[in-house]
Amino acid sequence: MDEHDACEVGQTAPIEVAGRTIGNPLPAVIAYLKEHPGTVTHYDFVAGTSGEVTAGLIKATRMPWMASRISAREEAWFIERGSARRAPWDLVAPHALLRDADAAQPAGLYDRASALWDHFWTGRPKGVAVAKVSKVLYLMRPALFPILDRRLRSFYGPAAKAAARDVVSRRPELAAYKRMTWEAVRRDLLSNETALRELRDALREIDRPLASEASAKLSDLRFLDMLVWAA
Repeated sequence: MDEHDACEVGQTAPIEVAGRTIGNPLPAVIAYLKEHPGTVTHYDFVAGTSGEVTAGLIKATRMPWMASRISAREEAWFIERGSARRAPWDLVAPHALLRDADAAQPAGLYDRASALWDHFWTGRPKGVAVAKVSKVLYLMRPALFPILDRRLRSFYGPAAKAAARDVVSRRPELAAYKRMTWEAVRRDLLSNETALRELRDALREIDRPLASEASAKLSDLRFLDMLVWAA
């Protein structure tokens, strides 16, 4: 998107992501939608549509949409591990929000989300790591689990360390956590709540491909992820 396009779509309030300010997030999100329409349509728009992990969901994580590189063997493991019979999906509601998952609150949403994550993390096969687990769990709880690819984890590194120090000062039992990326992202969701609402409203009014549909279907968490790429 060039300067003319940016002026054409208008201005929304700045959003701070991991300590870096996106002066006008609206054209940044429009650019992402323009450059990655297949990802938004075939990955994001299927998020939250299934009660268990399916072959269709795993397919959505692969090329050309998300490049998760989940193999056929790993797919079978995710499907078996993520079945309604085995996975503790009832720990977190389908529309649970990361901004409500305060890591400093014992026995709250953060701990329940961690238990669901640990269900997939424990006993995972070789080749399955943070990025693959997060891309699958995002499809199941799209407003709760960030997509923790290498870029986002690196971008949020300092903020995640600061969040961990703060949380551990109040919950010493979490001292093993040297980084808390979920918590760092959660704090950005809270501090940018008004600006994210303005961004969503602006997208709804723009006559651009996918913009109004993204406004209706995507979580604030996903918009923040798009802005990480813009930053």
